[in-house]
Amino acid sequence: MKNKITLILAFIILVGLIIIATLGFELDKNYNSYNLMEISIGKEFNISDIEGITKEALPNAKVEIQKSGAFNDNVIIKVKGDVTDEQKNTLNTKLNEKYGLDNTAENITVSSVPKMKVIDMIKPYLIPILVITGLVLIYMIIRYRNIGVAKVLCQTIILTLMAELLYFSLIAITRFQVNSLLMPGALVIYIAMLTVLTYMFEKQISVEKQK
Repeated sequence: MKNKITLILAFIILVGLIIIATLGFELDKNYNSYNLMEISIGKEFNISDIEGITKEALPNAKVEIQKSGAFNDNVIIKVKGDVTDEQKNTLNTKLNEKYGLDNTAENITVSSVPKMKVIDMIKPYLIPILVITGLVLIYMIIRYRNIGVAKVLCQTIILTLMAELLYFSLIAITRFQVNSLLMPGALVIYIAMLTVLTYMFEKQISVEKQK
């Protein structure tokens, strides 16, 4: 039974790694590439009004709208996909009509925001995790040296690594959208695995003492 479970987990990890290498992860919409438009309204406005105007100017585009500026008198529009000059002109015209502005299409700045890379989400955690892992391994070696240094090191490294690979593999296989919770989730699994390993080693020591 134990061997079957190990084979199933190994298969899941293998499939997950293949998907990660070929397709990558499915990113949350906030981490995909998009065009960012910032427009100065110069007065109080409602998001719902901007949404209506944007739907008319960019009928097939997926957009997100939010207020910006010190007085919330600017609007930021995130557009998934390209924005044509015609669409920008239409948007500018309708905003001018709605709010009595005399802006030109050139007043609408369009910035291209590239797709977020998963490695960029992981990087800030790498050094802290490596430091903590080193300290944990030192503690494990000292605390459970009677079990065998090599055994403790191998079980700690292999089981923890497998748990993390399984986590990332399941995310890749299910095409779950990756967001800012990716690494906190990995840390929860890391801590949980260390807790399980500590319990296993303590149990082994207890059994050795009873002999």
